[in-house]
Amino acid sequence: MFTLSFAFRNIVSRKSSLVIVLFIAFSIAVMVMTNAVFDGTGNGIEKTFSSSFTGDVVIRPKTDFPMSLFGDETPVTGELSELPRIIPYNNINDYVKSLEEIKYICPQLTGQAVLKVEEKNKIAVLFGIESKNYLKIMTGIKILEGEPFELGTSGVMISDIMREKIKKDTGKYLAPGDSVQLISSNGSSYTLRAAEVTAVYKYEVHNDLQDNIVLIDPDTLRSLLGIESMSSAEIEIEKEKTTLIENSNTEDIDVLFGEDMFEEDFSEALDTLNDVSIAEQTQTPSSSSSEITASDETERAPLDAQSDGDQSEQTTWNYIICKVEDGVNPDRVVKKINRFFKENEFNAVASSWRAAAGMSAQYIYWMRLIFNIGLLLLIGTGFIVVNNTLIIAAMDRTKETGALRAIGADRKFIGIEYLLETLMLTITAGILGCILGVLGNQLLVCAKITFSNSYLIQLFGGTQLKTSVTALNLLSGMCLSLLLAVIGWLYPVHIALDTSPVVAMEHI
Repeated sequence: MFTLSFAFRNIVSRKSSLVIVLFIAFSIAVMVMTNAVFDGTGNGIEKTFSSSFTGDVVIRPKTDFPMSLFGDETPVTGELSELPRIIPYNNINDYVKSLEEIKYICPQLTGQAVLKVEEKNKIAVLFGIESKNYLKIMTGIKILEGEPFELGTSGVMISDIMREKIKKDTGKYLAPGDSVQLISSNGSSYTLRAAEVTAVYKYEVHNDLQDNIVLIDPDTLRSLLGIESMSSAEIEIEKEKTTLIENSNTEDIDVLFGEDMFEEDFSEALDTLNDVSIAEQTQTPSSSSSEITASDETERAPLDAQSDGDQSEQTTWNYIICKVEDGVNPDRVVKKINRFFKENEFNAVASSWRAAAGMSAQYIYWMRLIFNIGLLLLIGTGFIVVNNTLIIAAMDRTKETGALRAIGADRKFIGIEYLLETLMLTITAGILGCILGVLGNQLLVCAKITFSNSYLIQLFGGTQLKTSVTALNLLSGMCLSLLLAVIGWLYPVHIALDTSPVVAMEHI
């Protein structure tokens, strides 16, 4: 208790103590406010992407090249790479569905094509999705006109930004019910499909990456890209059409291959095989040629007329997009899923929304990291100044330390005294800095700073500045002050303890 009281009196008696406390408090306040803005920025970016097209967790095939929801991220050659599919889809899909942390899932295909309207061409990134589940995950998408295409039917949905650009280029104002043409190139051949616009939607927070996205039913996209459709559904043959199989058990070869029996049963079996063949053919991509003929411009048969209308049984997908339950940390879910993939040796990987958005979203993360490093360097420079101040104060107190040593104070007492003084200074400064940081953050919120720049809007997730002071933010400020206390104590106490009492008292 005496040591604490003695250290407090020493702090109060020195004028430099106030300067040290104010400088440290100001540095920590700046750090708290900056991190609050960065946290608000991070939340805004996450909202922009995860509620618009990435979801919280994305499962994709493991590849040797960087792969986002837009495809291959490799510069120059990326768009030429064929995207692999998730294998084994059924096992992975069943596992993801079984996780309590997952709220919704939606499989997705990705492709590129030319959107042709009024003889004008526009490059589009096609997302083949199940619209019902997709819109449950993407809460940042609002339908302005029309209705989303139903499961098993053909259709596309375009954003209001794309519609405005098409109107500017072609003069045509697309609306639900209008038809557009999609052209895909595969080497020297081309495939053309027509699809009806079923809805026009709007992104709650606009991002340049969203401008070229077109939502399309997956069967049309498979046909356009020449992807063979595979399904896990079982084909059931009616009991009355299995006469040939039943008669195969008879010992009378004449009965089995008799003319009447053969004609009757073969006719029924042929009808059954034809039904199965038709079902398979509707899922097989149509052949394309290097020249687009008149037949290419006709719209394909409605998908609801196909035998396999349940998209959930399809197994040809590039991604599985997941939305986690409220309050669940997506990063923990990613680690859990990847651990399952590793244990079962599945050639798939789970990633966060940031990785799924691609390199264009990574620069924001790196920009924040650079700002943090710059801030730490700035604060570190200030800490050096503070530490030098503490060292000078220790050197000025050489006589005092010598006197204490002369009257019997041991090295432990001197060390504890210096440590208590430094802790009092830095902890007081840390608390004051956190309070100033919270007040400064509140002033920023009350100022209601708004943005008109599109980059800032997508950066902060809206037109208004939003900050977020978290407990972790304040805790990091206090930890920094304690770190400073240790650093600011080591060298000064080393100087004080190395000074001989005789030398210290020579000039008293």
